[in-house]
Amino acid sequence: MNDKVDSTPSTDSSTAESRVNPLLDYLNVEGTEFDKSKIRDLFIQLWEFEGAEKLSPDKQYLTTVGLFIYTCHNILDDYNIRMDRIRQAITQSFEKWKKSELDKMVAEEKASDNPFKAFVDSNLPKVDDIYTWENFRLDHKQADEKQWAYKMEKCWFKDFFVRFGRVDYIETACMFDQIPWNARKDYVDLKLNNMFRKLGTVCKFDYKPVKTEKKDS
Repeated sequence: MNDKVDSTPSTDSSTAESRVNPLLDYLNVEGTEFDKSKIRDLFIQLWEFEGAEKLSPDKQYLTTVGLFIYTCHNILDDYNIRMDRIRQAITQSFEKWKKSELDKMVAEEKASDNPFKAFVDSNLPKVDDIYTWENFRLDHKQADEKQWAYKMEKCWFKDFFVRFGRVDYIETACMFDQIPWNARKDYVDLKLNNMFRKLGTVCKFDYKPVKTEKKDS
């Protein structure tokens, strides 16, 4: 559901900077000043620690998202900013980062005869491309004009934050996963059953067309 970040290798630090800088450009916490360079420096350090330069493109993309969440939470917490405000600021950065792509896709879907079906058709291959079997064990149950339902029996993000000892950051990744739906709330309804936030073993996405109220004749 997300565009892949360019993974052309150069040096570890410059590649890491090229990934985190566009996200940092959008990061803002209203009424609070903070040093973005601290987030950048920690991101670069952990990018190199993870050996991200040698990862596959899908894992580099996930590592970009995971490390941005982790570094923002860690640094902004030092400024005594509440967890919910940090989570909101991170999510808004991701939304702005993806806005151009999402605006184009939403416009094309709304211009079609069936926006919901267009949403399913255009996003299903993106989900398969990013949320691979190896990293998420994703299984589609239904994908048509009436419903798109799939479940994940593994979560790369959960494993990532458990490894770093910050399970409380998993919810921020869950908010990242819901960004495509947030842009389509007027014609896509989502029922999400996510147990990974509580260290469970399954996450279920159930998309259906938004029900429209019938007007009295």
